[in-house]
Amino acid sequence: MPGVAPEREGGYSLVEAIAALTIFGFAIVVAAGFLDAHMSAARRLEARADLVRAAETLLEGVRGGMTPMTSGAVDLGDEFEPFTAIRVRTAVFVTERPLPGLYELRVEARAMVRTEEMVVSITTQVWRP
Repeated sequence: MPGVAPEREGGYSLVEAIAALTIFGFAIVVAAGFLDAHMSAARRLEARADLVRAAETLLEGVRGGMTPMTSGAVDLGDEFEPFTAIRVRTAVFVTERPLPGLYELRVEARAMVRTEEMVVSITTQVWRP
C-alpha cells in the first residue's frame, strides 16, 4: 500500500554495528594501556626486590667476614642470582667512626631497568675490635 512504511525486520543496522565496534575498540585500547602500565610497575617492583636482596647479601657477606671490609665495587659472583633479567652492580663504602673498631658501612646495589637507573642503599654500623 502506498504511504505505509514496511515493517522492520529484527537485527541491527549497519550504523548500530559500527558504533558498537567503535566503542568496543576504544575499550580495548584503554585496557591495553592499563595492562602496559601494570606490567611496567611489576617489572620495577621485581627489580627493586632483586636489588634489596643483592644489597642484603653483600652486607651479610661483609658482616660475616666473607667479603673484605674495604670500599669499592664488589662482584657477588655465585652468591647472588637475580630473579629478573637485570645486571646488578654492587659496592661497599666504609667509613671509620670515632670509636676505635666501629665502622659505618653503606652498601649499594644498582641496575638499569628499562631507561631508569634504580639504586638501593643500606647503611649500618659494624664493630671490628
